[in-house]
Amino acid sequence: MVKFPGMTLSDRQREVLLKTLELYISTGVPVSSGALAETMETSSSTVRAELAALEASGLLTHPHTSAGRVPTDVGYRYYVDALIAEGSPVAGSFEAPEGYGNVDELLRGVSEGMSEVSRMLAVVAGPGALGDAVSRVDYVPLREGDGGSLLLVVSMRSGSSSSARLSLPVYVEEEELGEILEALNAWLGDRPLEPGNTGLKLAREVRMALSDYNPFAVGAVLEAVEVLGRATDRGLFVQGGSALLARLDDLDPASLSAVVEIFERRRWLLRLMGDALQRSVSNSGVVVSIGAESGFHNLQNTSLVAAAYNHREVPHGVVSLIGPKRMDYDAAISTVRSAAEALTDRLNTRF
Repeated sequence: MVKFPGMTLSDRQREVLLKTLELYISTGVPVSSGALAETMETSSSTVRAELAALEASGLLTHPHTSAGRVPTDVGYRYYVDALIAEGSPVAGSFEAPEGYGNVDELLRGVSEGMSEVSRMLAVVAGPGALGDAVSRVDYVPLREGDGGSLLLVVSMRSGSSSSARLSLPVYVEEEELGEILEALNAWLGDRPLEPGNTGLKLAREVRMALSDYNPFAVGAVLEAVEVLGRATDRGLFVQGGSALLARLDDLDPASLSAVVEIFERRRWLLRLMGDALQRSVSNSGVVVSIGAESGFHNLQNTSLVAAAYNHREVPHGVVSLIGPKRMDYDAAISTVRSAAEALTDRLNTRF
């Protein structure tokens, strides 16, 4: 017997359900008891009885009276959870691209490769897109003896950086300026600003740590760090729009329109990827959102498969595939898991 939230399935019912999902995903045609009986060592009458029980449990339904069965979202969820629990085998390991010059080129290459092997929409988000963490702040005096003009350089935990000229509102000795930056970096070393905190939401704590120094100089430096931290907002790569358009038979026009709208609105897409990253980190692996589970009701006929990738054991971003609900989940899970592992390996060995 196999337990599922709110219900218990016998081994035979589980077998019938999983086989129904496999046949429907591969053919797109409602599955009849006869088609199932041909692939199982079970009579048609037994299969019909199990199909009726599964439909009564809300795992299957049928378009009309004489049609075969199709899975409900609950049925898809049971199927996907079973695949993840069993550990979907990697049919062909995803290879991260070679010859890239920087992290952005690597992420773009991974998104292109995932789309090519899956024929689905591939989205790869880096830390700059989801909200990076400030790791260090440095400065270079622009004029010797001038304690008010400097080049401020903000480095992010992802390795990206940005800089800008800063004119302090008050004169500050270079020694004091160096102490301000040293104290700020010591504070950042203990409490790196996590994704979503680039805007120095913990400014009160920072100011307390720097309370021994000129408050006007400290305020100007923190404001500049906030602006420069946001300036690294980048690292979102989407590939495979043409592949998705080629699957109109699997995706109704309303859902296709919704997908297009989601990816035209960066804020919505970032929310989708940010939620996927948090869920993947919490579950330590691949996560799947089926239909409206993504939080976007208009995407009820699509599914998202995603996994976080790491850099030096710290979550760095997320890789994902988006396609029709009737997708090859086994292949999608394998591709996403393999891509996340390959990307983690590349980042750890090359950066």
